[in-house]
Amino acid sequence: MLLVLTGYLWYAFSNFTGNGDSNPCAQVNVLINEEQKGFIHKSEILETLHESGCYPVGVAMKEIKGKLIENALSKNPYIETVVCFKSPGEMVNILIEQRLPVLRIITENGDNYYVSEAGDSLPPMHYAENILVATGKISTEFATTKLKDLANYVSKHEFWDTQIEQIQVLDGEKIMLYPRVGRQKISFGRVEKIKTKFDNLKLFYDKVMPVVG
Repeated sequence: MLLVLTGYLWYAFSNFTGNGDSNPCAQVNVLINEEQKGFIHKSEILETLHESGCYPVGVAMKEIKGKLIENALSKNPYIETVVCFKSPGEMVNILIEQRLPVLRIITENGDNYYVSEAGDSLPPMHYAENILVATGKISTEFATTKLKDLANYVSKHEFWDTQIEQIQVLDGEKIMLYPRVGRQKISFGRVEKIKTKFDNLKLFYDKVMPVVG
């Protein structure tokens, strides 16, 4: 999204930034990548702009500083990149690339945080009911590397995303999976050969469970 708009940004900055426009800002547009999947929503962005004194509507266009808006929003750990620019019609546009959480970590020693799909550790600012949860003996390094890879695989495959709800980490970084439906416990072992293990498990669901129950 940001790459496609790069050319327009140069045009927008050169033509609508610093052009002496005394007209007040009429509208602020907020565009967030995959808003429904993440924790960042437009209402929260607007609230942050109000609290930081950067809300642009009603302010003369020439007085609006895009960098100040970007700096205010960048303090949110769930925001990876933010770009602000002006456009015709007295509009201020804000493009946000958010860090998407794929896993919630709750350790035996009381640590509680989220892990993004890129492996970033995020503070528990929000609560997501349907996100995959990992519990047990979990180091931060293990959570942001191998567990992140496992969570990414689950989230990108619709069947597993709806089927698996919890990961339990045992001694030796061995994994037990808990499905949403049924009483089974799936002994996954170490986090390796992820695709092969899930392919085999899918065959078990398709070929064995219908026969033996």
